[in-house]
Amino acid sequence: MLEWHDGEGDALLLLAHANGFCKEIWRPVVSSLRDRGVPAPALAWDIRGHGRAPSLELPASWWTLGRDLVELIGSLEGAGRLPESVVGVGHSMGGTVLVLAELLRPGTFTGLVLIEPVLIPPPFVRDPELSLVQGAARRRSVFGSRDELIESYLAKPLFQRWHPEAFRAYVDHGFREVPEGLALRCRREIEAELFTVGAECGAFDRIDELTTPVRLVISDRSGELGPSLALLPEALPNATTTYMAGQNHLVPMERPDLVASEIADALNTFS
Repeated sequence: MLEWHDGEGDALLLLAHANGFCKEIWRPVVSSLRDRGVPAPALAWDIRGHGRAPSLELPASWWTLGRDLVELIGSLEGAGRLPESVVGVGHSMGGTVLVLAELLRPGTFTGLVLIEPVLIPPPFVRDPELSLVQGAARRRSVFGSRDELIESYLAKPLFQRWHPEAFRAYVDHGFREVPEGLALRCRREIEAELFTVGAECGAFDRIDELTTPVRLVISDRSGELGPSLALLPEALPNATTTYMAGQNHLVPMERPDLVASEIADALNTFS
C-alpha cells in the first residue's frame, strides 16, 4: 500500500491522492520535484478502498480515512522512519484526509499543501444528488483488455488533458486483472459513497483549529467545488493561496510541473 520515493533532507512529503485514484498518480509530481532540485523523500499511500489498500466498509466516513493516516504515521514513528518535519500534500479528498489527521493528532504536519481540498460548509449531510456521485455510480467498472481501456478513456476530453505519465500510472495501477479483463480497483460504489459523504464529516466547521501553515491551491475550473473553495482563503488560518489560472480540478494529473512548483515554494516557506 506504500510507495517510497527515496531522497535527502529533513522533511518527508506525505502524498494523499483524490477519490477514485491511487498512490502512483503522484509519480510525475515527484519527478518534477526532482527536476527542480527538490530532494525531499516522499511517501504516497493508497487510501482505504483504493489501489491495493484494504476495502472500505459501507456506509463510509472520511474520519475513518483520517484515522488510518494517523495509524500509518504512528507506525512510521515507531519504526524510526518519521523525520522531525512532515509536510502533507493532498489533492481533493486527499487534502481533507490530511486535515482530518491533523485535527485528530495536532502537530503531525510541519505544513500542508492542499490542492482543491474538499472542505464543504454546512449543512453537514449526505448528498447523493451530486453529479459526481451519479457519475461514479455509472462508471464502467470492467474492460475486456488494456487496449480497450486506453481507447475508451482517451476518447474522453478529461483524460486527453492528463500528463502521459499520470495516465499510464492510473492505467497500470488503478485496475486489476479479472477473468473478464481489467476491473477498477476502487469499486464504483465506494467512489460514489465517498462523494456522497464528503460534506458529512464536518471538517469545514473545525478548520479554525489548524495551527500549521497551509498552502492552498485553487484552480479556476473547480466545478461543483467552486463555491466551497471560494470560502477557504478566509476560513483557513495561516493560509497562503495560489490561484492557478486556466487549470482544472485534476491539475496534479494534468500539470504535475505546476503542482511541483507550488510544493517546492511551500517547502521554502514552511522551513
